[in-house]
Amino acid sequence: MSQRGFTLVEMAMVFVLIGFLVGGGLFALAPVIDKARINQTNATLDQVENALELFAIRYSRLPCPADGSLANTDPNYGLEQPVGGATTCTITGATDAKAVIPWKTLGIDESYSVDAWATRLSYWPSGSVTGSTTLTTGTPLTHTGSTFPTSSGTYMTVVDVVSLKSITPLPPPATTSGDQAAYVLVSHGKSRWYGYSKNGVQAVAQISSPDKACNSTPNGCALGTGLTPSVPAAFASGGPVGAYPPNSNKYFDDIIRWRSPAMIIQLCGSGSCGNS
Repeated sequence: MSQRGFTLVEMAMVFVLIGFLVGGGLFALAPVIDKARINQTNATLDQVENALELFAIRYSRLPCPADGSLANTDPNYGLEQPVGGATTCTITGATDAKAVIPWKTLGIDESYSVDAWATRLSYWPSGSVTGSTTLTTGTPLTHTGSTFPTSSGTYMTVVDVVSLKSITPLPPPATTSGDQAAYVLVSHGKSRWYGYSKNGVQAVAQISSPDKACNSTPNGCALGTGLTPSVPAAFASGGPVGAYPPNSNKYFDDIIRWRSPAMIIQLCGSGSCGNS
């Protein structure tokens, strides 16, 4: 007795059904993958912050940024600029968009210089952004005999993208805005916009995103100029805002870390960073 095989129509229906099942499974899996990547990025940021703390303990300063646009064949690849940090950081002002974590200077593996989306972590120490008082780059992180500086100066401002308020409040008795991040670390999120790849190429934003742009070029950021009193440079934090893929200029998926000068000095412990 002969056996009847599947017709072309039946085979097509099977393939369509398999496609629906696979597509639905991938759609359900996407949020799980996103969450895992966010967790991985936060774990990487934890390691980088630990390395910055150890660097501050050893050298009583924070390192300058590395140049994210350099190829891996460049002798300065992964090193703070200038090497040794003896003078003012050279990745500053007009070039601050390419400021990334100097993994070689910190003595950590290059894998810690990128987030879970394979984008370099952007990094700015106080003093490398216009309008901030030099805490690093030639001026030691020193406040003799005190774990909480009585005059911490104007460092860097971080603004929440939802409330539009500064999340870097001033310690008393300061009376001006603009405190109090000694450094800012940025993962540019799933969109990767404005971040640098390991090949030294900056990701271009597909639509205008003013808040994400603040974490590439903080000078003149509208989040800072909109504060009272205004500040000349600011970074964006908070969210996430909007769904991926982005269809609004309010979209924001960056992951931000920062620490105040007081916290760094306190973490340094006795005998380091100017503590007596």
